[in-house]
Amino acid sequence: MLDSIRKNAADSVVLKVLLGVIAIVFIFFYASTSGFSQLEVAARINDQLVTKTEVDRAARNLDSFYRNAAPGAMPSGTQIQAQALQQVINTELLVQEASNIGLEVDAQELRDSIARIPDFQIDGVFNKTRYLEALQLNQLKPADFEESQRRQVLTDKLLSLVRAGAPITDSEIEERFHFENDRITLRFVEIPAREFTDSVSFDDQQLADFYEEQKEAFRQPEKTVIRYMAFLPEAFEEQVDPSETDLEIYYDEHRDDYDRQEQVRARHILLRSQPGASDEDKAALRERAVEIRKRALEGEDFAALAEETSEDSTAANGGDLGSFGRGVMTPAFESAAFELDEGQISDLVETEFGIHVIKLEEKIPAGTSTLDEVRDEVRKAVQKRESRKLTLSKVEEAYERLLDGEPFPAVSDTYNVDIVDSDPFARGGLISGLGRQPEVVEAAFATDVDELGEIVNVSNGYLIFEVVKRIPSVVPPLEEIRADVESALRTKLATDAALTRARELLTSLQASGDIDALAEQESLEVGESGEIGRFGGYVPGIGNAPTLKDAAFALTEKTPVAPEAYEVGGDAVIAVLGNIIPAPEERLGSEKEAIEQRLRAQKEAQVVSDFIEELRDKSRVEIGQGYANLIDAEA
Repeated sequence: MLDSIRKNAADSVVLKVLLGVIAIVFIFFYASTSGFSQLEVAARINDQLVTKTEVDRAARNLDSFYRNAAPGAMPSGTQIQAQALQQVINTELLVQEASNIGLEVDAQELRDSIARIPDFQIDGVFNKTRYLEALQLNQLKPADFEESQRRQVLTDKLLSLVRAGAPITDSEIEERFHFENDRITLRFVEIPAREFTDSVSFDDQQLADFYEEQKEAFRQPEKTVIRYMAFLPEAFEEQVDPSETDLEIYYDEHRDDYDRQEQVRARHILLRSQPGASDEDKAALRERAVEIRKRALEGEDFAALAEETSEDSTAANGGDLGSFGRGVMTPAFESAAFELDEGQISDLVETEFGIHVIKLEEKIPAGTSTLDEVRDEVRKAVQKRESRKLTLSKVEEAYERLLDGEPFPAVSDTYNVDIVDSDPFARGGLISGLGRQPEVVEAAFATDVDELGEIVNVSNGYLIFEVVKRIPSVVPPLEEIRADVESALRTKLATDAALTRARELLTSLQASGDIDALAEQESLEVGESGEIGRFGGYVPGIGNAPTLKDAAFALTEKTPVAPEAYEVGGDAVIAVLGNIIPAPEERLGSEKEAIEQRLRAQKEAQVVSDFIEELRDKSRVEIGQGYANLIDAEA
């Protein structure tokens, strides 16, 4: 690899690569290392020292990166330190190798690379004042930063040469396309564990041994009990009496909420069509509809006519559909209704429900409802908003009273709020009377026993609580949970028995290859899976079975029998290959570019990793005192 890179460097200073960013964070800002004590030296790479200061700075950068980009996957402090040490070492190895093969960064390259950094730009153009301000804000001297940037550009040049050794061929793309998109099906026989549940047996010693082996499975989590009062806005709504000015202000602020589309109010008569009706039946239905429409046109009361003849659920209300806008009814019905004038009766309208006769009662033009029209709605909205403000005020008053030593019952009486003692709950559990409230659970476990917790904003109000009791995590004695342990052991033994039986059947299947004959002989049923892709552990028709799935894609027409009996959800399964379903070749064209990008990123990451490993093998890398344990942590 190194010889190849050096040859590429002799041919071209920089080999451009279009895709692939290697997930290595390069940390720079090296300083002179002469005069440091051994405790300050983190590593020696050939003749270059890496200081504790450099590793600490790299660790701070990594910590910031994880907090911003991946807070849910935050490593431990030790792991971050280990990664930082490895990154500083890798960077120094790359810089040294770049110098060894004659790569350089001239002044113009360095200036251009700095000018491209967005943090130093205003409206997309480099700004020197912004540049100096940013360095000062980060307590960096221009000379130090420019040296770090020179090293960055130098390693980028070297990595471009490394990545150039990772070409992607059409055959690799096609192979990956089929790897990602080909499907298979399985045929399988399931041996249910429940068939063995009644026949398994065990003695007290086996039960005790199982309990000891599986103790942690019976551990009960730490739990807590809280006493709380819920302050809910609806309890204070009656205390809010908005003035006319309040209503007007709210209405003006939310006028857009009271815009309305064009609407119509209509009645209809429906004669339902029957699926599969004959032409004669359809003609008869239409004749009835024509006669009903004629009666309506002659002046009969439409509501009474609907009550008499309509086959819709609205018949009892005289066919009244109320008001509706566009997009509510089926297209044919909507079109006919909106084309009518007030009082007009439609032609026959056919929809998937049958034949309709429609009468338009009223056209309601688009516009904005007046305050008078929506006064009740506005009043309710103002009460709801103001009651939440009032509730917050009340809960803060109550909280201050509790902090001043007033007992829960007295505060409860003052504000007419019930006190509730919860059942014990664990982290992630439900709280009696509240349901799933993760914010309350988190706050409860962060509060000491007999202490008042912070006010918690819940979905429908506010909560004040105190922690009454904390129940430590414990594995109960066997006698306390004997029934649970017996059930778990019985389930395990039943599964073991099912697997034993499945292995016996597998031996026969491997000899004959005929799963249908085996199933018939053993009075079992052969199941068919749905189509199976490579990714994920779920097998349609079988369940979550990642081991079986992995084995399934190694099966062929010559070796169609899966090599093991597999446990799936406590039952046992044996399987054979059903069908191989290649991905359609015509899809390759549309997916080729995306597949090539993924392959290139993977291959480039691998060649860079291999290259750095090769540099390590040929270099002298010594880890300083106090840092050897970090290498173990990273591993």
